[in-house]
Amino acid sequence: MAKTVNKQKSEKQSFALRVLQNMTLGNDLSINRSAIEGSMFRHWWRTFKFNYGSLVLQNLICLLFAAPFIALLFVMPNLEQKWIADNAFNFVGDLGFGFIGGTNDTILAVKGIYLFRLMFYSLIIPCFTLIGVAMSGLFYSSRNVAWGAKIKVRHFFRGIKKYWLPYTIAFTVIGVVAYGVIASIFGYLYLVASGLTSWYMWFVMILACLIALVVIYFMLQYLPMVTMYNFSNKDKIKNSTLLAVALLLAETFLTILFIGLPIAFIWSSLTKMLLLATFGLFGFVAYTTAIQCFGVYVADNYTQVLYQNMLYTQEKERRKAANEGRKNNNKNKKKKR
Repeated sequence: MAKTVNKQKSEKQSFALRVLQNMTLGNDLSINRSAIEGSMFRHWWRTFKFNYGSLVLQNLICLLFAAPFIALLFVMPNLEQKWIADNAFNFVGDLGFGFIGGTNDTILAVKGIYLFRLMFYSLIIPCFTLIGVAMSGLFYSSRNVAWGAKIKVRHFFRGIKKYWLPYTIAFTVIGVVAYGVIASIFGYLYLVASGLTSWYMWFVMILACLIALVVIYFMLQYLPMVTMYNFSNKDKIKNSTLLAVALLLAETFLTILFIGLPIAFIWSSLTKMLLLATFGLFGFVAYTTAIQCFGVYVADNYTQVLYQNMLYTQEKERRKAANEGRKNNNKNKKKKR
């Protein structure tokens, strides 16, 4: 299930292993599964390819849960334009002959737009909460296929029944953090438009982005761990935090891939529609299976290895104590004679 203990024992203690010594260790919930073959990406491709039909059907169900978020992204620009039209802002005051002494509401409109966005984008928090319910079912199915098991659509609903609470909380946190980044940006722009002091907002934006990055690194470990181990939630949080610290390089690469790529697609209407079509067809399952395969990779190369090492050490100490006990008994018998 994991790599051999002797191989791990012969290696020098790396930074990752020093950090992970404080983890809560134990077997995962799989039964006699074999370790993944090849790289994480090869395992993900096999997992995704062999279970495409069942996973895509579940992806469509997830699309229903994500409908409010998708609607929010497409409705917001139209509502913004309607708000501008309803307020009848004057954008031509003081321009050209015949407009001397007229009013110019451009700055007022810009400030209003930023405030509108600050309020409207707060709706992403309940949207992410709703998505979290669907993710509990999808991560459960993704765990099964990452372990080599066959899945059916009913497994999706079984996952919701078993894990809806931790995933709902996790995605609510993701929604709050995402809104924090958005709010810091529009808050800065609002202060600039108002002509107010805004230099300190740079620190707020940097802090919001750093918090978001920490949460992403943590969630890359926590989301797959929820369905893989029967630990208490406290131990899952502790293990996820330690793994997030130990595997910074891998998580940075995955963050660029998972977060940077979609952001690059939202800057034009054409690529935005392409992104939406991708998520509508297989995007959610592509993400969950990739994250879950990363969790299995981490388990095979770190968590399970450390657990086997711990058992090896305990067994060695037990045998040593037993041998010493027998020696002491033999000495006592000889003295009595």
